[in-house]
Amino acid sequence: MSRDGITNATDALPVVLVGGASTRFGRDKLLEPLASGGLLVDRPIRALREATGLPVLIVGACDDRVAARADGVIEDPYPGVGPIGGVLAAMEFARGEVVTLAGDLPGIDAASVRLLIESAARHPDAWAVVARTDRPHPTIGVYRPACVTALRTAMEAGRRSLGRAVPAACRVEVEIARLAARNVNRPEDLTAR
Repeated sequence: MSRDGITNATDALPVVLVGGASTRFGRDKLLEPLASGGLLVDRPIRALREATGLPVLIVGACDDRVAARADGVIEDPYPGVGPIGGVLAAMEFARGEVVTLAGDLPGIDAASVRLLIESAARHPDAWAVVARTDRPHPTIGVYRPACVTALRTAMEAGRRSLGRAVPAACRVEVEIARLAARNVNRPEDLTAR
């Protein structure tokens, strides 16, 4: 998919990270139906569409049924390294700012995404703006070109933690609701509150 013509108030490309193996879940969790309707992966896709008004791309290897839910797929040249590789792949594709959500966020909503985008606008020098509850949630964030070298350097050194790749002094954390940031690792996580 071409990046041309995709713009919004923050000039951020909306992307859902879908490359995980779902090993703790035991099957592809992104295809799990939710009691309220739709599949698990539909939640972050919808939140990004509503918050940005733009087509939403996914990055990472995934089932064709997952890929069909989004508006396009970014090939992942860094498979198996986790979210740091997905964010880097998205930024290289976008050649600019990206707003990212993990694919396994059943409670994420457009209001939470807007908080990040608005905070990014207020902090133009921040390399990244990420969600926070009782801890940072780096897969819920806005990433800027200034952090590409830090992400690449960390990944190439074998450090795969997205949260530690961007120096704290270059990162802004935005408080969002705990339910919005809750991710799914095991089947019982789908019904947890």
